[in-house]
Amino acid sequence: MTSTAQRPSHAEASRLMLRETVLDAVGGLLADDAWPDVTMSEVASAAGVSRQTLYNAFGGRDELAQAYLLRESERFLAAIDEAVTANADDPRRALREAAEVFLSLVATHPMIRAVASGQSDDLVALATTRGGVLLTTMTARLAARLEQTWPQVDHADSVLLSENLVRLAISYAVLPSAAPEDTAENLTRVLGPYIDQAVG
Repeated sequence: MTSTAQRPSHAEASRLMLRETVLDAVGGLLADDAWPDVTMSEVASAAGVSRQTLYNAFGGRDELAQAYLLRESERFLAAIDEAVTANADDPRRALREAAEVFLSLVATHPMIRAVASGQSDDLVALATTRGGVLLTTMTARLAARLEQTWPQVDHADSVLLSENLVRLAISYAVLPSAAPEDTAENLTRVLGPYIDQAVG
């Protein structure tokens, strides 16, 4: 396959650019306002598009919020990747550092703060009971990182560990009970024996 064939079409490139522009606009608005106070009209204006274009691209407000959460989760996962890779020689430390960096990032994120403060029941649902896409995406990415870092880990073990870690981390992010470093330490105490066994 040639490099030309691999490049996205003009329409696809335009769609991706529009998506990033809109999600950047959401992030900019969240720097000053809580998500419940951000309107679709404000997002459209900040992105330089019409409301109809915004609705055509994302659907409704919930879909826009979910798209933004998914985009931000990729950024969280990049930081987690770095933490795991940097501590490949000590799986428990990798687990603790990954959990701490995730919880520290989400603790200062404006949309996650809105979820944690109970400002929007819709956001809570998107991150928890209706967070299937978010959970699946983060679990798959984390499982892939574990298997790349420790090739001896069985796929079923990496998925089981990743799903439980992601579920617990999201729960603690939505309803924190301690400082990120303390929560990360507690998660490591619970899941550490399993990662020891999986890595072997």
